[in-house]
Amino acid sequence: MTENKKVKLPKNLAIQLTETCNLRCKMCYFWGEKGCYSNPESNKKPLILEFDLIKQVVHDLAPAKPSYSFFGGEPLMHPHLEEIIREMKDAGSFLDTPTNGTLLKKHAAMLVQTGFDSIRVSIDGPREVNDSQRGNGSYSKAIEGIEALQQEKQDSGKQSPLISIIYTVTPENYRYIEQFFLKDLDLSAINWITIQMENFITKKMGIAYAEMLRSELGITSEEYWRGFVRSPEYFNKMDTKELARQANKVNKQLKKLGKFTLFLPPTFSPENLKAYLGANWDEMTDKYRSCPVPWVGLDITASGDLAPCHIFYDLVMGNLHEHSFEEIWNGEKYRIFRSYMNQHKLMSICPGCCILYLAGKRMKKHKKIIE
Repeated sequence: MTENKKVKLPKNLAIQLTETCNLRCKMCYFWGEKGCYSNPESNKKPLILEFDLIKQVVHDLAPAKPSYSFFGGEPLMHPHLEEIIREMKDAGSFLDTPTNGTLLKKHAAMLVQTGFDSIRVSIDGPREVNDSQRGNGSYSKAIEGIEALQQEKQDSGKQSPLISIIYTVTPENYRYIEQFFLKDLDLSAINWITIQMENFITKKMGIAYAEMLRSELGITSEEYWRGFVRSPEYFNKMDTKELARQANKVNKQLKKLGKFTLFLPPTFSPENLKAYLGANWDEMTDKYRSCPVPWVGLDITASGDLAPCHIFYDLVMGNLHEHSFEEIWNGEKYRIFRSYMNQHKLMSICPGCCILYLAGKRMKKHKKIIE
């Protein structure tokens, strides 16, 4: 039985401005060693979301004044970046983007002048560690970008954009959290930090997900979810006691400085991290039984697809080149998917999704929407 109730326009959108990227980060599910764009068998050519399509989306969603988070690839590579920002700010929206930081210096003045709200820079440890994971020279460029952005803010007397750091924890960098945040990084320009575990799913989870897509929605794509597959054995050598100790020490020190730390998953205890890395999701302290995202947010991919789940872009509801946003958002395919989520609460891949942890913080607020 499908859900027939009309759903209000979403309040949170991730816009994949471009699939192109100037780095090849090892763990990246798009351009990394196992990423879908790096796989020669996929024959996938990177796309850029058309500016006219973005303007139409902003116009259609203006009544809801949603928050937009840019995404990529590397979002700062879009050729119409400033025009996009001005369109969205004129519509009254809050804007955020993750970035590898290598182009931040180039765009620093523009980001301050346009009133961009929040910049999240991905750096994964001290210079040598980060560059090993993300590419030679990436650390220096990211730090220079942060410094340039902070200088522009000071010169103009503006408080935005806020600047934060995203530290993705992998087997290669987990021992360097304390050194990076408490010794190497100048925290004066940083408003808050995120320390997040590397997202992954097992092959078994992926196969179950693919079967659900075929049986429930007639979707046969498998190119995206395969980029997330990791064996728990990959994480076997990680000392979760040491990881938890360092992360919690950093959190304690940042609290003293009045800065906020976001952990993904939220509980960085040795036991919880061991369960996460072992794909023993039912043993985790952080347990979630449902997800509100299909009712309140979505991604728009560089091809114009509407995707209910962030980064898992095999699951699409329709394409904006073929139908309007409203037609897709409240269309038959979305109703089938929402009914499935109402009944089953989560999909097999959900425990490997960082957005589930973020959404969980707002679960009580949206509980009435999904029941």
